[in-house]
Amino acid sequence: MAQFKPGERVEVNSNDRGFRGSWYAGTVVRREAKNTNRYVVEYDQLYADESGEKLLQETLDWVQLRPPPPPPEKKVQFKVEDEVEAFYSDGWWEGAIIAEHSGGKFAVFLRGFDEQIVLEEKDLRLPVQWVKGKWEPRFEQVQREKEVS
Repeated sequence: MAQFKPGERVEVNSNDRGFRGSWYAGTVVRREAKNTNRYVVEYDQLYADESGEKLLQETLDWVQLRPPPPPPEKKVQFKVEDEVEAFYSDGWWEGAIIAEHSGGKFAVFLRGFDEQIVLEEKDLRLPVQWVKGKWEPRFEQVQREKEVS
């Protein structure tokens, strides 16, 4: 079971309808005293009110949390058919690159939205998995690196 400390940066996964496959940035506020595998997290960009003045806080199970992924060790050369996480609508969403545009932009199909959008390279990252306390590349990424080598 993961243990996160107050003030620690995390990403939150939601299984709520319309949010599957997304990760949102936040900070651990505290661990619950009665149920120690639950944490109160304050989101960076999701708000509790319509005015956008009060950040949303939620109590979440530890399995919904992970540390933010580390930056890539080397510059990623994205290409068509790459599986990616795309920053859109205040969170990171699962998707796939379906076309390359000029100026470092890519058309990405976002599964959670069932639509295509064009994003800049800075808004894309290769997906990784948090497994047993360490980051591991997804299968597609391992296969891609073998092809490049």
